Amino acid sequence: MPDDDEVSGGFGWGLLVGATLGIAAGAYLASGPGRGQVESLRARTIELTGSARRAASDPDSAMRRAIQDGINAARRRREELESQAGRSRPGTKDGNQAINA
Repeated sequence: MPDDDEVSGGFGWGLLVGATLGIAAGAYLASGPGRGQVESLRARTIELTGSARRAASDPDSAMRRAIQDGINAARRRREELESQAGRSRPGTKDGNQAINA
């Protein structure tokens, strides 16, 4: 059975080789044939970000309504959980510590 030095040495070498291959692949893709694809993805991301911002700011859009519905649902759930937490703590009233004089 291998001891701890052999196992950790193998992990270290695997990490080093993996990092080296990752850096080499990244450098190749950034300077080689992947450069056009990266630029295309960047432009598309900027375009979609602008579209999403416009849709989120339009009060009549389905996206805006969905965002607001999600916010309202999260707020209701938080109130429910806070209410449950307040009831489950002994010596508290509505989640606040009881004051002993």
